[in-house]
Amino acid sequence: MRPYLILFSLIIIFTSCENSTVAPNEEIMGLQFFPIDFQKSDLYSVEEINYNNDGTIDTSLYLLQDEWTDSVKLDDGIKLEGFRYSINQNGEKEIVSSIVKIRTPKLAKLKLGNSEEVKLSFPVVESKSWNGTPQEFQEDEYTISGAFQAYELPDSTFENSVQVIQEDNQDSIANYDQRIEVYAANTGLIYKVSSQIEFCRETECLGLQQIEFGKTIRMKREFDTSF
Repeated sequence: MRPYLILFSLIIIFTSCENSTVAPNEEIMGLQFFPIDFQKSDLYSVEEINYNNDGTIDTSLYLLQDEWTDSVKLDDGIKLEGFRYSINQNGEKEIVSSIVKIRTPKLAKLKLGNSEEVKLSFPVVESKSWNGTPQEFQEDEYTISGAFQAYELPDSTFENSVQVIQEDNQDSIANYDQRIEVYAANTGLIYKVSSQIEFCRETECLGLQQIEFGKTIRMKREFDTSF
């Protein structure tokens, strides 16, 4: 009988192991860099610089605010749905687009209107890369840098952050493409720069980085709602 008892005990042990699940450590995974909080709206100050074909430059300052209208629990994560608003210097507020945030143990996605990006890939690991725009025909490789490191802004320091390098091509004679986002623990996006500029390619100006047209946008997280 004893062999049967031993076999029966092993079956119980293996069955218990298979049925037990261990919750992932969110801090080690880096999920805290993309918090999901239905009660909190996210506010950003924005500087937008447009380089026009006629050589003129237009600069505008405004706020962007993300507000949530619904929270949906998914099989493997959470989804927030809402709207992104633009607030001009006169305080006038208008809807820019719908916005959806999704976080699972594997990834964090942000969808603005019909444009969707995989903002982070978990676990957060230095130099890790992934396709940030899987719905697009052409891949766009995003890469982790400065994982779990401090990051300084002019008016504040974040002790635990991660940078996502979407593109950092500053040496081309034809164009300039720098897109970087910085996320802080338990805060989310704190800084973003997106600068895509085309240079003159004619013989007389090739290599001089003379701007033909383009746009630079800088976003910074604001915590004072009266800004």
